[in-house]
Amino acid sequence: MRIIINGDDFGFSEGQNLGIIKAHKEGILTSTTAMAGGPALSHGMALAKECPNLSIGVHLTLDALCPLSPVERIPSLVDEHGRFIRFPMDRPLPVKPEEVYLEWTAQIEKIRSYGIEPTHLDGHHHMHLHPDVLKVTTVLAKEYTLPIRLVPSYVSGEDLNFIRKERIQTFYGLTDFYKETVSEDYFRRFREDHEGLESEILEIMCHPAYLDDVILENSSYQIHRVKELSILVNPEVRKAVEAQHLTLGSVKDFFSVTP
Repeated sequence: MRIIINGDDFGFSEGQNLGIIKAHKEGILTSTTAMAGGPALSHGMALAKECPNLSIGVHLTLDALCPLSPVERIPSLVDEHGRFIRFPMDRPLPVKPEEVYLEWTAQIEKIRSYGIEPTHLDGHHHMHLHPDVLKVTTVLAKEYTLPIRLVPSYVSGEDLNFIRKERIQTFYGLTDFYKETVSEDYFRRFREDHEGLESEILEIMCHPAYLDDVILENSSYQIHRVKELSILVNPEVRKAVEAQHLTLGSVKDFFSVTP
């Protein structure tokens, strides 16, 4: 089994950045995705320069923080305060695809402005897979030659066929290391619990962090971030991964990423 362990929300806060970097340097985390509009993005990018083996992708954002584009150019995406509207994932999006394309291109280019070529794409709250913007995601994936996180439960059969038809590289995003399932046993039972997915490149989504004011004031997912960090740096967890003959790697290890 080929496994990517990806830390979401890089750039969201300094505590989030420090947790992801520690989980990479001292633990089993192999990749991360950065929020281009995150208030601690510059802090995170400075830390990332110490980690040449860390794959850094873009955590495409449409429903949190503030956009990078001038608000007058993306009116369907923002509220009266110029912040992203929090759209429910299970409802149609009242957005214009061309505005989403403009904003997400700006987010990708923001990461590139730090001298980092992104290695993959995913989305905050998996918004990149919403059927109303999925075509934008695939266009960007093709333009930048980047693989995307595919969470099958968020994608219809019709949309899955569309992704395959467009020949977009994908990896299988797992969302089951979260809240109550955050434990060492998750990794001890990994092969058994994910039987049948041996042929896939699997990605474990996680959010290891130190709690800080930004997280406490802006996220309901709090103490579990700290617990995730302690698990990912636990030497016994690494031993459990090795004992199951799981091949840990980054996106760069498993995909040919062309800048």
